[in-house]
Amino acid sequence: MRAPATSKKRSKLGAYNRRDILFYIALMAFPVLQFTVFYIVVNANSILLTFRSYDTMTGTVSWVGFENLKEAFRMMTQQLELLDAMKNSFLAYLITLVIGTPLALLFSFYIYKKLPASGIFRVLLFMPSIISAIVMVTIFQFFSDRAVPEIITKVFGVETIQGLIENPDTRFGTVMFYNIFVGFGTATLMYSNAMDGISPDLVDAAKLEGAVGIKEFVYITFPMIFPTFSTFFITGVATIFTNQYNLYSFFGDGSSIQTYGYWLYVKVAGAASQSEYPVLAAVGILLTVIAVPLTLIVKKLLEKFGPSED
Repeated sequence: MRAPATSKKRSKLGAYNRRDILFYIALMAFPVLQFTVFYIVVNANSILLTFRSYDTMTGTVSWVGFENLKEAFRMMTQQLELLDAMKNSFLAYLITLVIGTPLALLFSFYIYKKLPASGIFRVLLFMPSIISAIVMVTIFQFFSDRAVPEIITKVFGVETIQGLIENPDTRFGTVMFYNIFVGFGTATLMYSNAMDGISPDLVDAAKLEGAVGIKEFVYITFPMIFPTFSTFFITGVATIFTNQYNLYSFFGDGSSIQTYGYWLYVKVAGAASQSEYPVLAAVGILLTVIAVPLTLIVKKLLEKFGPSED
């Protein structure tokens, strides 16, 4: 008499399982489709475009082999504009790494230790990350080009000076300060969240051995959050050639400061005809060829020489 009930129960469980499977398939369908269309298809088309030429007069597409890659390599190694963009790309990343990363680690450790006003710091530091980029740029431009020069003039009694972004001598440094400022909060919260995952028993044991203050950070905290640090570091290296560093937000397509990411974006967006796309696609391919091995080398070096959690 119990067999039919058991069979009915199994069929009901099977129905639930089928519904769960269909739900997860539907849930994953859009991200998979999005990845396929906007990553695989688009990038495959860019690779094919590298080996083609487009005639705007006749509308014909022809195969040109490695000619676009040769032209792209010539541009990247001989054009002063692109050489300057390469220098600025590496310099911008180094400034962010040398100044922004230590500050983010310092403030995240302050928040993690729950020192005075750490909760307020947590909120304030994250504000630039959630406010609209247009609003942030507008506010920052007002302060850097209007408020700061006026304050300097009144306090020090000097003649009216140019705005920090208007002045060519301070423009790059001011934009880099803005980049550190807007990205600072996210990095700080990520590091502090990683620190929250450290076992209190481990910290207490380290204190008994005399690891307090800076010693605690060096010998306990940093090794434990090193995977998070490595992720930020590697991501930064991978985006050296694609990061615009908010130049477009400040200057549109008329910036006197160039990075590779900004230069490529402006060239693609402002291309006069489709005939320019193949060479620009070739530049993108060459940048990828440089960035991928560079990223892998940095990853291996971090794994080999980075601190251990043990």
